[in-house]
Amino acid sequence: MVPVYEEVLAFIDGSSDRRFEDLALAVFRHQVEGCAPYRAYCESLGLDPASVVSWQVIPPVPIQAFKEAILSCGPAERVFLSTGTTQGVEKRSRHAMPDLRLYRASAMASMRAFFLPDVERMGLVSLIAPSALRPESSLAQMVAWAAEVFSDGAMIEAAPAGEPDFDSFVDCLRRSEKGGAPLAILTTTAALIRFIDHARKHSLVFRLPHGSRLMDTGGGKGAPRPMSRKGLLHAVWSTLAIPGYFVANEYGMAELSSQYWDSVIRDRHDGVHRPRALLAKPWLRTLVLDPITLEPIGSGSAGLLCHFDLANAGSAMAVLSEDIGIDVGYGLRVTGRAPRAEARGCSLSAAEARVG
Repeated sequence: MVPVYEEVLAFIDGSSDRRFEDLALAVFRHQVEGCAPYRAYCESLGLDPASVVSWQVIPPVPIQAFKEAILSCGPAERVFLSTGTTQGVEKRSRHAMPDLRLYRASAMASMRAFFLPDVERMGLVSLIAPSALRPESSLAQMVAWAAEVFSDGAMIEAAPAGEPDFDSFVDCLRRSEKGGAPLAILTTTAALIRFIDHARKHSLVFRLPHGSRLMDTGGGKGAPRPMSRKGLLHAVWSTLAIPGYFVANEYGMAELSSQYWDSVIRDRHDGVHRPRALLAKPWLRTLVLDPITLEPIGSGSAGLLCHFDLANAGSAMAVLSEDIGIDVGYGLRVTGRAPRAEARGCSLSAAEARVG
């Protein structure tokens, strides 16, 4: 057992009195010592690790680094890959995790807090390819764990062969309607839009029981057509009778072990009234940076999102994304993607790392 991993797990389960700052610095020292590419990167910056006394100045690696080097502090228990890109499979990010417990603990605690705060277990149906078919997918693994932790029976996999099976999905929805048991739907945004189009084409309308909810993730990647968030929420209500306050978008990355979640379900549970934003548990923090200088900018201004994820203790805790977002004070709003040119000065290439 690696002591710092145990400390992070204790922080996640609430049994630790350590501060985020202390743990972040401990994780940083562990990664400098244990991850050769990250150590070489810090050296290329002329950085003395002993001079880092705040989590906010821990050098982040851009997500491109996960495509160029294996960022791991030891032998990987699992390696997850990002979804394919136009650059080909060889350019997919590789997230090597030496201790899978960190990812599981973080993902399940976040799903409990922001998607299922009001119920222990309920019926689950997934339009996401199963982990047995996509073992390289961190999203598929998260859904598999959700079935173990939150399902009140066997989770229904409505994409058993990798592609959504709308016939079996419709059968599941009809059983929920007839039986009166609320249903939690786990889907990518693209698959959801495809189902909405399928339902319209075949004049299908459902009235799911109160308490039913939906998680969508992945943005518009792979969607058959663009759809605004407002339009999507309206379509979910019209098609499934799930109100907007029970539709939560999940923002995650293959390069992270923790996720941001739409605030609406949690806020409704807590009696909080405010515009929706993305929230995370306290082991994930994010700075909004100027895309050119990489200096932090104030709340209300758009910039690059730089994530600090303690659950990434075995890989790279500080990750500079290519997403543009705004800190709204109590959470984040993601507004788009940065042009590649704006990420200059942020690269960790194989040459810089000297380790491939």
